[in-house]
Amino acid sequence: MIFTVCKIYNSVYISSKGMRKSTFQSVTDAIIRIAGEGGEGVISCGELLAQAAARTAYHVFTFVTYPAEMRGGYAMIQIRLRDWTIYSLGSKVDCLVVFNQQAFDRSVEDLKQGGTLIYDPEFVDPGEGENFRKVPVPFTEIAKKEAGTNRVKNIVLLGVLGRLYAIDKKILLDLIKRRYRTKGEESYLLNNKALSAGYKAVPKPGDHTFVNLSVKEKQEEHYMLLSGNEAVALGAIAAGCRFIASYPITPATGIFETLTRLMPCVGGAALQMEDEIASLASAIGASFAGEKVLVPTSGPGLQLMAEQISLASMVELPIVLIDVQRGGPSTGLPTKTEQSDMNFAVYGGAGDSPRLVLAPTSVEDSFYQTIRAFNLAERYQIPVIVLLDQSIGYRKATVRMPDVDKIFEVESSIARTKVKIPHADYINLVKRLAPSEKELFDYRRYKLTEDGVSPIASPGTPGGQYCSTGLEHTEYGKPDYSPRNHLAMSKKRQRKMEVISRSFDNNPLEAYGKPDAKIGIIGWGSTEGAIREARHLAEKEGVHVRHLHPHTISPLPVRQVSQFLVRLRQLIVVEENLSGQFAKYIKALFGVEPIRIYKCEGVPITPEEIYRGIMKVSRIVNEEYITNV
Repeated sequence: MIFTVCKIYNSVYISSKGMRKSTFQSVTDAIIRIAGEGGEGVISCGELLAQAAARTAYHVFTFVTYPAEMRGGYAMIQIRLRDWTIYSLGSKVDCLVVFNQQAFDRSVEDLKQGGTLIYDPEFVDPGEGENFRKVPVPFTEIAKKEAGTNRVKNIVLLGVLGRLYAIDKKILLDLIKRRYRTKGEESYLLNNKALSAGYKAVPKPGDHTFVNLSVKEKQEEHYMLLSGNEAVALGAIAAGCRFIASYPITPATGIFETLTRLMPCVGGAALQMEDEIASLASAIGASFAGEKVLVPTSGPGLQLMAEQISLASMVELPIVLIDVQRGGPSTGLPTKTEQSDMNFAVYGGAGDSPRLVLAPTSVEDSFYQTIRAFNLAERYQIPVIVLLDQSIGYRKATVRMPDVDKIFEVESSIARTKVKIPHADYINLVKRLAPSEKELFDYRRYKLTEDGVSPIASPGTPGGQYCSTGLEHTEYGKPDYSPRNHLAMSKKRQRKMEVISRSFDNNPLEAYGKPDAKIGIIGWGSTEGAIREARHLAEKEGVHVRHLHPHTISPLPVRQVSQFLVRLRQLIVVEENLSGQFAKYIKALFGVEPIRIYKCEGVPITPEEIYRGIMKVSRIVNEEYITNV
């Protein structure tokens, strides 16, 4: 089934990457930014360019930021092309394309010295004396003249970029046809005219700053161009999820939209509910019925679900929630990125309501961490919250296709020993623990066990009837408010977290860099790639940094973090929020006072920004009066 789903995406996004490198150096590394106003087709132009680039030997990485309004407001897509794996959106832009003056004013400071500016002279005045190459292209005027409307100026621009980057026009025409096929033949012919006009608008480039995207390499591996939201959706299907309930909320809606298209392919169901509370309530019901379930949301929705999360914890049902974080508080920045939901994900609940919190680091990792979330939820019968953010959710990147022949289920008895971390060559699927025939003779749904996990019967199982209630209950599920029973049941539920924490400490250490480095840096989620690149920039200057990036936020692998902190002189914590949620979390658990590098502007932190922070800390570490942390 998952193979069928992958084929749907392959038809549009499949590519091959023939270039491999053993060092961090790249021959080709180019960043393109297209910026303008919402509703002008800025994002669609960039996405079509990225899809065309993904069909070559180059890896592709995009970052998208939308305005909150339906039309108007600053919109931007950034596309990075590289001849090997890409970890972040990068720092400075090689080629900036702007539709209007606002886009120019907001983006020009990110253009490299000696870079290229492509602009519409009717709407943009770039000024004099700037240290970049100016390429005026009247794409609005061309659209009106050649196609009779300025609505296709973004396709004219796509033709310009196709010419400058040596993309075969047939590839772009095919992508346009796929994207706009529901609009009919007339729309296709109009876009065809606009694209051809764009190709004719500029001469054949000879400038070395433009990447030749006509390059074809021998196929070695299959890749897909996916967004983080799409990767989550595919990961859910691969894990065996067959029920999703959601109330649309930016920026998590893409997960729900993808699964509403794909669930029928695997015999699953997708329900749009009236609100977030009803979404999680219906998922709890489906989990009670024996299904693997998923609920995507964002920060405001997660707040509304707090009571239902506590209920799932009390009735010990497997639930996977995906929180695609956005800027807050309240409605905040609905289309921008932030890492500000960690506190609520870890602590937001009534009473002692255990839950797991995971944080993928990339688009590709989102696929595997989603599978892992289902495995952990099923194994320990507990809610699992996966913290993405808008940066990963909307980002598209070339990711290696998993080998679907390596996906297989394991028996509950085997999974009870250890839940292995899935990766491209090894994906185990875990089923919840079912009661044996002997246990059904005197079925105790909430039986007190060493690891806190008790067998769970599906409705209709002879002898497996039980009462599932949010009230405190006995082993049989009957309400019982006595002090002794409440303590025993609370310890049972909490015991799961202790077992999970010990198992996480046995996982491979997620650390990079020289073991004897005196500066350590810890991050979580989408900052991983930017930290990785910043660390290599620092190493070029002779500054070595250890980097720890746990996928598990709660429970944090305490032994691993403790080992990482040994012999450090300074610890840096990188995160995208103002209050320092993860830094305070680390301080509370380990008693250290980290130095914070943070960003809270609705856009991702860059390698250059982290690198500058590392270099400042390195100067502090070299001073004699600094004591160990």
